[in-house]
Amino acid sequence: MAVAVRTRLIAVVAVAVTVLALAGVGVVRAADAPSLPPITPDRLLASTAQALSQPVTISGDVETFADLGLPQIPSELGGEAGPIAMVNGTQRFRVWHSPDGLRIAHVLQVSERDLVVNRDEAWWWDSSGMKAVRLRFEDLASKVEALPGANAWLQGEDTAGAAMAAEADPLTAARAAIHAVAPYASVSVEGTGEVAGRAVYRLVLRPATDGTLVDSIVLSIDAESRLPLRVEVVSRTTGAAALSAGFTSVSFDPIDPAVFTFTPPEGAQVTDALDAMDASLPADHEAPSGPAPRTFGSGFEARVAVAIDGQVPTTVDQLLPYAGPLLSATVVRGDDGTRWLLVGSVPLDVLQADAERLP
Repeated sequence: MAVAVRTRLIAVVAVAVTVLALAGVGVVRAADAPSLPPITPDRLLASTAQALSQPVTISGDVETFADLGLPQIPSELGGEAGPIAMVNGTQRFRVWHSPDGLRIAHVLQVSERDLVVNRDEAWWWDSSGMKAVRLRFEDLASKVEALPGANAWLQGEDTAGAAMAAEADPLTAARAAIHAVAPYASVSVEGTGEVAGRAVYRLVLRPATDGTLVDSIVLSIDAESRLPLRVEVVSRTTGAAALSAGFTSVSFDPIDPAVFTFTPPEGAQVTDALDAMDASLPADHEAPSGPAPRTFGSGFEARVAVAIDGQVPTTVDQLLPYAGPLLSATVVRGDDGTRWLLVGSVPLDVLQADAERLP
């Protein structure tokens, strides 16, 4: 049971972190700001949303940064190879994004991690263990329809590939920010700057409430293409960008479709993602039992409470309650004995108050 608890706790924390990991690599000095035609916030936001809704071809080097407020990543959470470590500190990626697919290569000193997605399938490759995971989309459609527990499995199991996609692709990050939080924020254009050698507008989303740990989200919008090249999430407690992802070099040239294909090297251990799902689901293919997740608040103040079966591993308990620059988390026990993990971009005392509302 502890293994299942650990896996789901890692998934929840990793997803929470990577949803927030929509940041940039720093603020451009005023002296570097290029002169661009004035534009209203509404017009810039609308043109950015329009550009993101169209087929996009872009590639380049991406640098990310995350200061999670953790002195050390415990081995129980994967240590240096875990999903949280994949976003913590400074990370470097190579990204290819086109209508033919998405490819993200994590640039590491002694190993290689790749996410490769095309129209038919997705691959996750980790050279450190010579392991590859393949997911055929045609098979996935029938599997999710046939198995009531499939959606729960997909949301609760290993999220390494999904975490890397959310962290390393600034377009994905900006799209999520615009759709998820723009309705709950004031929007302004605060100067110009330069990202990867290109002139950008700084589009700033500020929460309409002061009850969140997020001070602002800053999108650096390419003046010509209207695509976001950098996204910053600034912490209210530190006044600095706590999490980041942005291009350091960028190209809009066509990308060879072969970039979005992957063939495992000889000797690799290849796993079919759906076979792994079948092996982990109960024999009767029923969805996991237990209380459904609970949500509180909305927008920047949204919080989630997830029921956790069994006991939380000791090393994870040592991290909780957690109060970081953009995220708080704690584990509590309800009146019926259920243990709940609560996560949100709010101060810890807000989560503790939510705990009083759990059954």
